[in-house]
Amino acid sequence: MMFPARRGIASSLTYGSKIGCLSRSTISSASWRRLFSSTSISHNADNTHLHRKPQRQKLHIGFASLSNTLPFEAPSNTNNGKVGDKELDPRASIMLTALRGEVSSFDCPAPPLIEKNIQSSSMDGTMCWMANRQSQVNIGNAFDQAWEVLLEEDDSEALNVTAGEGSAATITCRLGYRAAVVLSEKDANDAKDDTTITDCQEREAKFNGDTRVNVLFPGKAADEDNEDSIAQPAVALVHNLSQEYVLHSLRTSPLVEKYKFAAPNDNKRVSLISLAHNPETQIAAYLMNNHHQESKSQLLQNARIYMKGALKSAFIGYEIAVTEGLIDGYGVDSNGLSLQPNHDMHLSWRDILECSADAYLEVHGSENSNGRTSSLKTIRLPGNVLETRGIKVADEIRSFFGTVDNNGEGNPSEEGLPTFTEDQNDPLVQQRQKLRKMRTILPKYVQVCVTRPLTAYPHGGTGWDQSSPGLSESGGGISAPPAFLNGDKSSTVESDGKKIDAKHPVRILDYQVESGPIGQPGELSWTNLHYKEHGPRPSAYQPILNAVLSHFDAEAILEASLERELTVEERETLEGCKLIRDMVHDLDASLDTMKSFAAYEEYLVNVAVPLIYGSFEELDEESAGMLQLFFRVHGMAVRMVVSRWTRDMLMGGWTNADPTDDNKLSGTIEFDKDKEEKMRKIRHILGFDDLKGGYNIPCDMTLQEFALRILLDESALRF
Repeated sequence: MMFPARRGIASSLTYGSKIGCLSRSTISSASWRRLFSSTSISHNADNTHLHRKPQRQKLHIGFASLSNTLPFEAPSNTNNGKVGDKELDPRASIMLTALRGEVSSFDCPAPPLIEKNIQSSSMDGTMCWMANRQSQVNIGNAFDQAWEVLLEEDDSEALNVTAGEGSAATITCRLGYRAAVVLSEKDANDAKDDTTITDCQEREAKFNGDTRVNVLFPGKAADEDNEDSIAQPAVALVHNLSQEYVLHSLRTSPLVEKYKFAAPNDNKRVSLISLAHNPETQIAAYLMNNHHQESKSQLLQNARIYMKGALKSAFIGYEIAVTEGLIDGYGVDSNGLSLQPNHDMHLSWRDILECSADAYLEVHGSENSNGRTSSLKTIRLPGNVLETRGIKVADEIRSFFGTVDNNGEGNPSEEGLPTFTEDQNDPLVQQRQKLRKMRTILPKYVQVCVTRPLTAYPHGGTGWDQSSPGLSESGGGISAPPAFLNGDKSSTVESDGKKIDAKHPVRILDYQVESGPIGQPGELSWTNLHYKEHGPRPSAYQPILNAVLSHFDAEAILEASLERELTVEERETLEGCKLIRDMVHDLDASLDTMKSFAAYEEYLVNVAVPLIYGSFEELDEESAGMLQLFFRVHGMAVRMVVSRWTRDMLMGGWTNADPTDDNKLSGTIEFDKDKEEKMRKIRHILGFDDLKGGYNIPCDMTLQEFALRILLDESALRF
């Protein structure tokens, strides 16, 4: 019944290949022009605006999602871009498609690239050094390939994507986190005067302001029985925003070396923007290191002062870097900007402007010759149809700078004018008045971008353990520091797809599933349309489930047990069949509780497949094929359940009749108060309280297209 090839079980199972990845074909080409735009989102039954063609706007292509799927190795330095029957680096292919569509802004993954591959390091190694720069190497080489292909196709097409001042593209990079080898005091002292490029040059505590936020590798002692074995030091994830570290990072940046230090190419001038990444991490670190020393209110106040000092230090480094020609400007990329003001890790956009103005004065003095202003260019914050607070914050920033005309002139707000009704001793009032006085050295406008428009993290990604030691006086525990700073081990517990957590956020996506018989050529259809045609399960699901259960019923062995004593091999086979049937039953029974396809995949890879693999020495080809079919169709069923759960949570109480169903009135719209209350409770548990009432989502529109169209219809980010 079961046997050749033990490895067949691992190699044959296609338990969850990601069919539903977002691609350019997912939504209309016009929607790709810019993902980032929004004010306060209205949630009403009228969705006719969703079918209007959005304005043509720029899109920022981000590569963070690729950092965990592409090989962790240095790409080839040859720039022979390949098209058609020739190979092209996956990143270059994406960038080429973007450039052809006149999209010219790209985001580099935050370092260190692929943390799970930082297994170890040594004093004279360069693993951490390269991990902190690999994403820049990759994106620089990919852009060179894409640009070369574009020039070969049509020089005029390349000129069409040239931005202002002759820039071919803008590349933004985040700065703050790094992989750092942990050395003993003796080893660190021995390495102080060494200028060789090794991991020692960026070891933990090398720079003032280093804050450990996680451990990437715990270290390994030398094997006493092996004289060639050497000890491997631990590797920490460190956050730093000091002036010293900013300048060190930029002066050793592969992108700066490629596009600023090298001989300029007039056909390919790249603007570089560096972003201070998650400054609120400094708040959390201060709180955790000092929470026993002061009162809660004073502690939080001091933590914010500490963070602002770190951010000002980073901006001073950035202003110096601009004068040195290392970068063209700087900004902030922060999750804290979208958090509620009473959250410990909240970051105020006014703090960013204040630190930028103070840094400018520190570097350039009070002079404003030739209209020179702060080099602050960009503020990025999360915002989507679930995390709607980021949209409101973006509108506040837009209102501060006012509407900008085609000449770059703004019509700023009157914020900060003295009034008789405000408390002049209020720090917020004083800050607004200070910013008004500094308008001449602040930029005329700042580009505000919404990040992760299709990914929503519970409680802003800060951790959601309500009982952990939050530090705000308001009670309610909404202010817990991130799990990794709080020593929370829950993030390492294996998830089976039934829960949404900081590691497995809500993906605002419909997926593609096979619409025909499994194993036969057929078309792919979106889960929303498949649900409409076939209901909540793939059409092939139940037949394959029944076939798998029948195949592993071990009927012949059970019949033999009635007549004779089973052999050891038969008893083991019987136990294995029972294990597989129980697992299949459990997966089927829990199907409707699935909320994260990514977590489900991880569960299969790390738990289910090893369980099967360890239960049989070998599996025959037919048995391996049956399991492959089951996991294939079950993966499609999970996609359907997850996308339906996400749609229900977004819609809240809204129910819309299918206009193609003759048994229903075309365009009928209803609001179910009981359903809305149920969905409201779910959103509250996940921290999505800002969404009130839900959205009326057309049944024939994918979630990703709806989410992007909602953002495109907003105006807060259109400068």
